[in-house]
Amino acid sequence: MSSSIDPGSATPLYQQVAADLRQRIVAGVLPVGARVPPHRELARHYDVSLITINKALAGLVSEGVLHSRVGRGTFVAVRPAPPALPAPAGGGADARPHTGSGAPMLGFVLRDLSSPFFSLVAHAALQRADAAGYGLLFSSSLNRLDREEEQIRRFLDLGVQGLVIASMSRTYRLSEPMQALQDAGIPFVMVSFIEGEDVPFVGGDLHDAGYLAGRHLIEVGRRRLGYVGDRFGSTMFELRSSGYRKAAREAGLSIDDRFVFEYPYEGEWNDYRSGRTIGEHVAAMAERPDAIYVHNDLGALGLMDGLLAHGIRVPEDIAVVGLDDIELAARASIPLTTVRQPTDRIGALAVETVLARLRGEHPPTRQLLAPELIVRRSCGAPAAARTVDARPAPHYRRPRSLAERAALATAAEAPS
Repeated sequence: MSSSIDPGSATPLYQQVAADLRQRIVAGVLPVGARVPPHRELARHYDVSLITINKALAGLVSEGVLHSRVGRGTFVAVRPAPPALPAPAGGGADARPHTGSGAPMLGFVLRDLSSPFFSLVAHAALQRADAAGYGLLFSSSLNRLDREEEQIRRFLDLGVQGLVIASMSRTYRLSEPMQALQDAGIPFVMVSFIEGEDVPFVGGDLHDAGYLAGRHLIEVGRRRLGYVGDRFGSTMFELRSSGYRKAAREAGLSIDDRFVFEYPYEGEWNDYRSGRTIGEHVAAMAERPDAIYVHNDLGALGLMDGLLAHGIRVPEDIAVVGLDDIELAARASIPLTTVRQPTDRIGALAVETVLARLRGEHPPTRQLLAPELIVRRSCGAPAAARTVDARPAPHYRRPRSLAERAALATAAEAPS
């Protein structure tokens, strides 16, 4: 007999079967439109009579959860809201954060609750979920892939209706539990990069981010370009550096392999440490790059500290550009030029995508959001240029001189 059915319970067997089927529908194991297994198969699975199965299904049909088609079978009509969780022992408020007792729930699996980047994404996701009348449960994988898989399963057991996931996987492919979500039709979206055109993803356009960084460094006169990535040969390493290399090629430059580095330590919590170690190494080089674009802001801040600790001036000797625009970037002793990923839009759009899929809609599978260049002191740009720089059209080249700027302004003001 199925472990979900207790013949000794005071609850009738048909109600137990109906409750188990309802839970499987809430969790997305049986998605909307799916055909329910044949009655005899269900009877064998639950080890109950056909009469019990017929009664259980009839109840779900009367609730509108299932609908029957003569000669074709029984199908899932809607995904019901999950049942309310029990209140904590001794009474008190609902155990679920951010929601009333009857609100439907979404889940957000984070790599690390202390991540500067993903904490901003999560905050925006929470605001959007609240505005839509949904609660949002958070869980951290603690930077462990096994725990990430465990948290996904736990959320499904709790009956969340959809998931937002920032994966720990460095393969950038769907893990087995996430593939199961995909196969079962459970609404989810990735906010960490993932390969596969059919995998729901919302995030910044990392190729364009690298292009903005490289083009800007070249425009302020840098020619010996360096790059710091996570791991040589990884999909993320290639993606984040591809736009940067494109900017170099367009300027007739190449990136010397001696100036390309990878983080020596695993895990986002070690990114500052990795950056500092690389900064100390660069400071000891006989020939150095005069500009470095770094995988993320934490690494860039560490890199600057490593350089400064060994007498290398930023930006006079080496200009530095990061990626993300976390809060610490603007507060550093030398404020960090960076490429901003729109964390507020990523979080909100991720939730909107899950909700759209719950409504049976088909939003775009891969949604890439435009980055922005945030110019501060670390890149060596003139003070007048230290402004937020939204991405211009691909064919546009920023004027390099005041005379060129004035000429363009005059042309723009002239009557047509």
